[in-house]
Amino acid sequence: MADAAGGRCRTCLSDLSDDLLRHILFFTPAKEAASTSVLSRRWRSLWRTSGAVNLDSRSFNRDGCSDQGPQDHFYSDKKREAFLAGAEKALAATQCTVRRLTFIVEEGSRIDLMNRGESWSERKPHNLVEAVVSSPAARRVEELHIQTNCINNRCTLSFGSLPSEVLRVLRLVKCSLGAAPPDAAFPRLTDLHLQECAVSVVHLQRAIDGSPQLSTLHLKSAYITQEEEETMDRHTVRSYSLRCPAVTDLVFADCKSSWNKIGLEVDAPMLQYFRYKGPVQRTNLRLSLKPQPSSSSVPNLIEVDLQLHLSNDYDAEREICEPFWLFIQNFNTTKDLKLRLGFSMDLLALAEEESQEELLMGSSLFYLLERLELEAPYDPKSKASMVMLGNLLSCCPRVASLRLKLRKNDFMRPYKVGKEARLAFDNSVDHFRCRKRRRLVSLGAEDDGSCDQASDFPGLSNHSFSCLQSYLRRVSLHFCMEETNCLGVQLAKFFAEKAIVLEEMYIDDGSKKLSEHINTSVRRWSIGNSSTRRSSDLAVLPSMNCSTR
Repeated sequence: MADAAGGRCRTCLSDLSDDLLRHILFFTPAKEAASTSVLSRRWRSLWRTSGAVNLDSRSFNRDGCSDQGPQDHFYSDKKREAFLAGAEKALAATQCTVRRLTFIVEEGSRIDLMNRGESWSERKPHNLVEAVVSSPAARRVEELHIQTNCINNRCTLSFGSLPSEVLRVLRLVKCSLGAAPPDAAFPRLTDLHLQECAVSVVHLQRAIDGSPQLSTLHLKSAYITQEEEETMDRHTVRSYSLRCPAVTDLVFADCKSSWNKIGLEVDAPMLQYFRYKGPVQRTNLRLSLKPQPSSSSVPNLIEVDLQLHLSNDYDAEREICEPFWLFIQNFNTTKDLKLRLGFSMDLLALAEEESQEELLMGSSLFYLLERLELEAPYDPKSKASMVMLGNLLSCCPRVASLRLKLRKNDFMRPYKVGKEARLAFDNSVDHFRCRKRRRLVSLGAEDDGSCDQASDFPGLSNHSFSCLQSYLRRVSLHFCMEETNCLGVQLAKFFAEKAIVLEEMYIDDGSKKLSEHINTSVRRWSIGNSSTRRSSDLAVLPSMNCSTR
């Protein structure tokens, strides 16, 4: 049976076209590809013409590459030299221009990236990565991926050592980037990805200046440094402007700076897609986005994805509401906004008209927004969560698609809201409403089971929203149904009653059962409160597996 299966496998492989086999070998580690090519003359020629060399330290974790006998240091010079020799042989064996070079050194490989020598006393500086990428066979590489997963063995790589002439894609993981020469030039570079890399603002700017076609810039867990940090006072705030004239896709996720404070303004006039993951504000790195030119009749910004949390040095007494709204003002021209909050949305509520006018820009903050997604916890004992939702709806007058994924804030929060502060906020809400309140249905309390009970949301129920009158056509609600009149059901009733042009409502209650029973109620709510909509106009459907985008 085994022989028969092996025969069928070989037959299947032999039936594949040369182009497909060459594509498979394009992603195969160099040592495995070389070993495989020995088995077939056909594969040998295909591998050598695939145009890719993939170097992986795990390919050398074999008896033939391991050191024998006692070691006087942690690193294995024998394995290091074997890895370097293997890289040189792989590059030399190619029969065409190497277009893609991948260099991966895993944790535990015992390969010293920066030094060579049999013993500590004999070790001399030698940059293994630069030795490989500086090879003549690697100077025409178009895609370069370097990943050094070594905690205590970070590689230092200078921009000047890179194959700059034809390089299109550069992906670096866990590298320290050295100085970039003032005349650094990467005329064809379009994609730059830095993950867990250390780089100074000055050198990064030089690399961007020398890359006129750079359209994608991804910084993930990057460590932003300053050249002057050793001489600057730790309380001094140094402001930088990162000019990205051609960047259309920007990611800034979990980035940190040195202990000196940095204000970083990103000037990206062509930006279309932006993703940010990090704190709303932090003391040592503050990010802002320079407004796109007002001369442009059609703003470029299409999609913004913000995943926000509180910084580790967050002060419980410090307001987070104002910094949040000031931060998202950076993206007021976007058409698609996704907000994922790691803290209660109640903290962001604006109850005072003066604050709304200033921070919501007169209810026109997101005047071009078409799709809005909010994923956040809320406090079931507070009124503020629906006030915050009302703030969002009021500043999105043209939103057509709304997705809400709300959950009770049942975890230990990293902040504390005192009883006096909560009471003061509730009094402010009552003053804002300026009318006799009906009994507010508690968002988390036990209920009599009636889904038809009137829903009264301060700052939401008695406010007229432009989007509900003319634009909102799709609503997606994701929640956990704990009682028949829970927040999710109340929101379904609210949108069925108030959204005049609503066509689709997607509901996910966690058990996938609510939408089977709520269709009749939703239609009844919509008929009873909107003379302009027929019962057949609103469809209640199971939740979509993906975002409304």
